[in-house]
Amino acid sequence: MSTRSQRGRAVQTKKSGSSRTLYLVMGAAMLLVIAVAATIALQNRQTATLGRDPVRPAITVAKGVGTDGFFFKGNADAPVTVTEFSDYQCPGCAYYATILAAQFEQEYVATGKVRFVYHEYPLNGHINGVPAAIAARCAGEQGADNYWAMHDYLFTNQRQWSSQPNPQAQFVTYARQIGLDTAAFERCYTSNRFRDAIDQAKASGDALRIPGTPSFAVNGQLVDTTGASSVEEIYARMRQAVDRALAGQ
Repeated sequence: MSTRSQRGRAVQTKKSGSSRTLYLVMGAAMLLVIAVAATIALQNRQTATLGRDPVRPAITVAKGVGTDGFFFKGNADAPVTVTEFSDYQCPGCAYYATILAAQFEQEYVATGKVRFVYHEYPLNGHINGVPAAIAARCAGEQGADNYWAMHDYLFTNQRQWSSQPNPQAQFVTYARQIGLDTAAFERCYTSNRFRDAIDQAKASGDALRIPGTPSFAVNGQLVDTTGASSVEEIYARMRQAVDRALAGQ
């Protein structure tokens, strides 16, 4: 009687220990699943904060989009066309856009001498170059002014979004700051419908043997930047090519 009782307690204790072990294992597994789900959610959500407002020139220039889908500034019938081959994630391109572009715009674009075209050329090593280009195109669906506004936000805040695994939320924040219909912008962005256009833009740049970004073409002729050691030097050579084209018009 006593032996059976002891055995009974022993068996009961063993079952209780097994149950606790099973519950612990199940609990640990559930915690692991929750942790993985939370990590994925955080990666996908991203932290979207307000971007810095770009410093824009006081001058106003016409803006439009060509039949080829590329957006431009200036007189559509200007005697000289300058095409910039650029990557939104490229630091040198950001330097041109935020430091040098305003001067060129004031002297050449606002005066009717130059039509300035932005040609997307996302570099292979920049994971967010294509998404940023798509964001700009989606902004452009709501007007050429909005394309250039997004262009400016992307370059002004390049460090904010360039390393994000998924910059969508950040781009939507810029769209909101610009004053876009954010729902329409996000539908456009998630549809990925401009991906083919950006891929084709990259391919056409490859066909021209673009040496890097930023690069410029004047009236279809790629500016020779061989040996250029800075964006300022590339810019100076582009200006010289524009002046020659204007002198020979």
